[in-house]
Amino acid sequence: MSEWKTAPLGLAVRVQGGYPFSSAAFVDEGTPVVRMSNMKNGRLDLSQAKCLPETTLDKYRAFLLQPGDLLLGMSGSIENFAEVHEADLPALLNQRVGRLQVRDDLLVHREYLKFVVTSKGFRDRVLTMAAGVAQLNISAKQLESIPICYPSLWEQRKIAAILTSVDAVIEKTEAIVAQIQVIQKGLMHELFTKGIGHTAFVQTDQGTIPKGWSFVRLKEIAKVQGGKRVPKGSRLVDTVTPYPYIRVSDLGGYTVQQEQLKYATEEIYNKIKRYTISRYDLYLSIAGIYLGAAGRVPDALDGALLTENAAKITPTSDRIDLDYLMFALSSDFCQRQIAVLKGVTGVPKLGLKRVEAILIPLPPLEEQHKIVAGIKSILCKRTVEEAKLQQLRAMKKALMQLLLTGSMRVKSDEAAEENA
Repeated sequence: MSEWKTAPLGLAVRVQGGYPFSSAAFVDEGTPVVRMSNMKNGRLDLSQAKCLPETTLDKYRAFLLQPGDLLLGMSGSIENFAEVHEADLPALLNQRVGRLQVRDDLLVHREYLKFVVTSKGFRDRVLTMAAGVAQLNISAKQLESIPICYPSLWEQRKIAAILTSVDAVIEKTEAIVAQIQVIQKGLMHELFTKGIGHTAFVQTDQGTIPKGWSFVRLKEIAKVQGGKRVPKGSRLVDTVTPYPYIRVSDLGGYTVQQEQLKYATEEIYNKIKRYTISRYDLYLSIAGIYLGAAGRVPDALDGALLTENAAKITPTSDRIDLDYLMFALSSDFCQRQIAVLKGVTGVPKLGLKRVEAILIPLPPLEEQHKIVAGIKSILCKRTVEEAKLQQLRAMKKALMQLLLTGSMRVKSDEAAEENA
C-alpha cells in the first residue's frame, strides 16, 4: 500500500474569504448572501438570508458560490461548516465565511476533503491557530497552512465512500426521529383534546372537551413550591458529593440529564436543605429559554437540591396521575397558557402564583392511565431511535479518527480480490 504524505491544505485547496457587503445594501428579495448564521448542520439555510439586488451580480461575480463549494466559518463560530448544493444557488459569499475549492484534483478528492475539514483533528488545529480575545478569527492563509494527510486518490475515495455510507444511515435515522417527533406532537394534541374513544363532547369557555372531563387549576390538585439559588459567594462543584444540585440546564426529555450535573458542598446544603425535590414530585422550569419544561426526577436524584428557576409540584389529590400531570403540563393547551403568563418583557419568568393558576384538563383516572400509556409508547420508540443515532454518530467520529490519520487502512480493489 502506498505511503501517506503530510502537506499544507493549500497545496491542493484554495481558500477564499467572502466580500464585506454593507448591510445598507441588503434588500428583502434578490440573491441571498451566505453569512455565518446561514450555515447549519452541514447545510445552508437561506430562508432568512439577507439579499442583494440581482442587478449587482456582475460586480460581485468572483464571490458567486458554485455547486460543491465547501464553506467554513472564519470568525466567531469558526467550527461552522456547510456544503453548497445546486438548490442553494445563486448565492454570494459574505466576509468571514471561507470557501474551499479543490485546485489540484490529482492530490485531493473533494469528498475526502469534506471529511478532513470537519474532523476533530482539523478543527483542533483551527481553534489553536485562531486569534482574537473578543472573537476567534482565522485567515484564508492560515487555513491553507494547516497540514493534512494526503493518501493516494484511490484510498481517499475509499475512505470517503465508507464515511458517506455511515452518513447515509445517520440521515435515515435522523429522518425517523423527526417523523416520530411529528407523530408524538400529533398524538398528544389528539389525546389532550379528544381523549380516547369519545363520541360526545361539551363546549366550555376553554374549548371543546370530551364529556366527563373537566378543568382544574393546578393549585386544586397539587402544591407548588419554589427552589433556591446557591447562597451569594458560594459555588457549586464538579466533584461528586451527597448533594446534587439540579439546574435548569439539566432539565429536559421529561427527566434530569445527569451528564453535566453540579454538586453542592455540605456548607451550601446546610443553608438551603429545605429546597429539595423527590421522585414523587414534578419539576416545571419557570425561567429562561427552558421555561415550561416539565418532568420527573430519576430515583438516583431523589432528594436533590432544586434551582430557584424551577418549581416543585407535589400532587395533593388522588384524582391525578403524576405522569399524566407531567404530560398535561407539556401539552399545547398548558404551554399556551405558560406563554401568556410569562409576560413579554425582560427575561421570561413565571411566578409561583401564576404556576398555580394553570388550567389542567382532567379526565377520569382510568383514562389518564391510558393516555400516559399511549404517550410512553411513542416516547419509547423515540428513545430507541435517538440512542441508535447517538451510537452512529459516535461510530462515525471513531472511524474518522482512524481512517483520516492512517491508523486504519483500506485495501485497494485488487488487494481485496487477492484476499477473497
